[in-house]
Amino acid sequence: MSSGTAGDAEPNRSEGMLRLSVVAGVVAAVLAVVWGLLAGSRVIVFDGVSAIIGLVLSVMSLIAARAASRPETPQYPYGRQSLIPLVVGGQGLARLALIIFALTDSVMVIASGGDEASASSAVMYAAVSTALCLALWWALGGARSTEDLVRTELIGWRNATFLSFGILVGFGVVAVLPDGDARDVAVAYVDPVLMLIIGLAILPTPIRLLRTMSRELLEMRPAADVEVPARAAVLETCWAAGLPDPVVRMTKTGGRLYVEVDHVVAPGTWDVADIDVLRRALVESLASERYTVWLNVDLSTDPAWQLS
Repeated sequence: MSSGTAGDAEPNRSEGMLRLSVVAGVVAAVLAVVWGLLAGSRVIVFDGVSAIIGLVLSVMSLIAARAASRPETPQYPYGRQSLIPLVVGGQGLARLALIIFALTDSVMVIASGGDEASASSAVMYAAVSTALCLALWWALGGARSTEDLVRTELIGWRNATFLSFGILVGFGVVAVLPDGDARDVAVAYVDPVLMLIIGLAILPTPIRLLRTMSRELLEMRPAADVEVPARAAVLETCWAAGLPDPVVRMTKTGGRLYVEVDHVVAPGTWDVADIDVLRRALVESLASERYTVWLNVDLSTDPAWQLS
């Protein structure tokens, strides 16, 4: 058996982006909670609570990123990459719980006849919040980061942008309505209705995060956008070396892709030096900015071993 790694992780850039997300999260959380309480708006307070949860999870992501970047040790022979899907799943679970609470609360408020909130104050808040969230969404996405934790933060800021823009549009429409019964009804229901719509719109996001955690911690096959090009690279490299199709097993955990390539060869046709050449070619073909590669190349003359 031979093993090696490919690809260079970029923990410093990742940690820098996570720190930026933490600082912006503090600003967003304080702004939303204080403004929401003063304006009497449930949806703004929801935005603030969501930002607080996002802030806590951003700190957890930063800690996980630092831990995952550490080298292997006798106690952690495969490193600490499992921390990354754990944190991603934690984000999904926390956001799912918050959305379920918000949806339940909005239905109860609508059923009880609505609840008034200051439309003009909400519009001002939403304009400021939308600008802040857009700036963070651009900053994290503009670097085209491929690290899972940073991509999760990007999803959070994307959802925050949609939420703030939804508040801006909803309360903006109410603010320009002329005085009358229609405006009174809109003022009473716009806050819980907006929270209901936005909650349903962002509900798929935490579900996807939980699926990512399950896939990686259960060592399932990677998502198609990772597996398909990696498998194609392995096959092309093996064909170029004069080998038939190998048995390829792979799974992804955090920022690391584990790949095992098994071949059955005729006795006396391969030696250790040949395996070294094959491994180096596979390492080169599998190199990616999205992950590091932990590669095992096994050759045997026993056909039964390959299927074990």
